[in-house]
Amino acid sequence: MALSLVCALSAALLPARAALAQAPARESRIVQCSVPASRDGPWQTGSGFMVLGDVAQHLTTSAPALPLQAVRQTSKAVPTLELTLSRPSWLTPLEWRNAWFEAVVYPADRSPVALREADLTRGTVLPPTPNDDATTVSAVFPALEAGWRPSYWEVVLLLCVDPAESLNPLRANGRELRAYARQPMFVSKLRTSASAGLATSLLAYLLLAFAAMQIHQRQYAHSRKLLGSGAPSAYGYALRPTVIAQDSFGYCSLSRFQVLLFTLVLAGVYAYVMARTGELPNLSNSVLTLLGVTLTGSTLARLTEGSVMQTQNRMWLFGTGVLDPAPRLPRWTDLVESDGEIDVTRVQALLFSLFAAVALVVTGTGDLANFEIPDQLVTLIGISQAVYVAGRALPRDSAKRLNEEVAAIRDAEARVLANPADATALKDFETARNAVAASLRDVFSERFQDVRLRTLRPGDRVPPAVEPT
Repeated sequence: MALSLVCALSAALLPARAALAQAPARESRIVQCSVPASRDGPWQTGSGFMVLGDVAQHLTTSAPALPLQAVRQTSKAVPTLELTLSRPSWLTPLEWRNAWFEAVVYPADRSPVALREADLTRGTVLPPTPNDDATTVSAVFPALEAGWRPSYWEVVLLLCVDPAESLNPLRANGRELRAYARQPMFVSKLRTSASAGLATSLLAYLLLAFAAMQIHQRQYAHSRKLLGSGAPSAYGYALRPTVIAQDSFGYCSLSRFQVLLFTLVLAGVYAYVMARTGELPNLSNSVLTLLGVTLTGSTLARLTEGSVMQTQNRMWLFGTGVLDPAPRLPRWTDLVESDGEIDVTRVQALLFSLFAAVALVVTGTGDLANFEIPDQLVTLIGISQAVYVAGRALPRDSAKRLNEEVAAIRDAEARVLANPADATALKDFETARNAVAASLRDVFSERFQDVRLRTLRPGDRVPPAVEPT
């Protein structure tokens, strides 16, 4: 019995479900606007809607033009056209504020004087907020998201007015089509546009990696010695962001990494928007500010770029073999490390740069011209950049201490060489040699040769390395 009841209910609900499924299809072929009633004939109540066949027939006739102030196509997930309209002089402010807008679209290669119902597709106009002189409406066309190839369309915005609404509500004739405007629109499938953006960023990155492969051949040869059979190919090694963003000393530069990040993200977003709208997009002030802050920080950081060691101390460490003269390999930790310790200013600058890049991808792809990030975030990124650059320019405690310790061992060595019988000088040399090991290990990591330092004697030097041909 229960089974019979379920079957009966299902049979009763099937027609209702079918009607609900067909309702959106029927509504998509109807606009809530009537053909204007004749002003010379007797008054009659209008229907308040038209099927697309009537709309196509009406668009082949002339009508008062609807003035357009500005038109902008957005790059949102659904094809959207934003139109700013001026109030026609023949329309009262009250009628203008109560006006109703509809939008239809047809292929651009169709002749406007020979339109058919099958040529038209109804869009959705989001409710506007008009004033007495102008208003901005957004026309959305989800049905155009089809096919991989770009297409060109002609959008028709219909202005529908109830003339009796402001005069005599009892004689309301329904929404009458009073004017319309045509505007071309370019549509590219979302996946096609996204593929164009990803391909642009990927191509730019691959070209940068190819350039890095040519520049850092000596560094790659050294990495193969360290990694052996597990070493990647030359191009695979150059694909690492740390290799592309490194400075002349083999350290992955935070400022260069930021410029690389924003350049690739912005190039991809820009290509996506251009593929989506068919035109070169404008950049918002927030985007320009982000680029300006990172480029300025990178330029100032390069001015302060240099070794933490004084020249004489660096030459002594390499000459004695205490430091490996082989090229340094950049690491991810270089982004947050400074002189063997975590630099919180680097961490802050890196984190908020990543936040801004993610916001640019998530929000900027929808409307790059109006993309905005909070002023507080821009200020915070600028402060982080300024503190980071200032920290590079000012002497660090660890660097200062290391230079003093190396200078002490050099001075003790010079006194031993001047007087080999000076036991005090020899003892000072050994003391300084044992003390400097910890600082060298913290700053230079794997480049520090601990065994060489422990066996070092005054005057010991290593022959220059011979590069393989």
